[in-house]
Amino acid sequence: MENYKLSGASSTDIVGIYKFGIKTFGLYPAKEYLNSLEIFLEELSNKPELARDASIFAHNLKCCRFNSHVIFYVFDDANEIFVTRVLGKRMDFIQHL
Repeated sequence: MENYKLSGASSTDIVGIYKFGIKTFGLYPAKEYLNSLEIFLEELSNKPELARDASIFAHNLKCCRFNSHVIFYVFDDANEIFVTRVLGKRMDFIQHL
């Protein structure tokens, strides 16, 4: 069961990650990465202890690293996560959050 929601920006991020993956690594590895990301998001919603504080960027913001990316999110009232961005680990977070 999906316990997370994606913002418009995070959906765009994920599409970009997928397209980059196809271009750089091929279709199969890109699909595998996308599938792994979806599984990780589900795990993240069930394991709040994985969260790291990212409130220096925004109130109540959490983050967690996933391979080459950092997932930024908040917990909503139903204890689901709302993913705000999925950014490359080398990106300027302040500029994109």
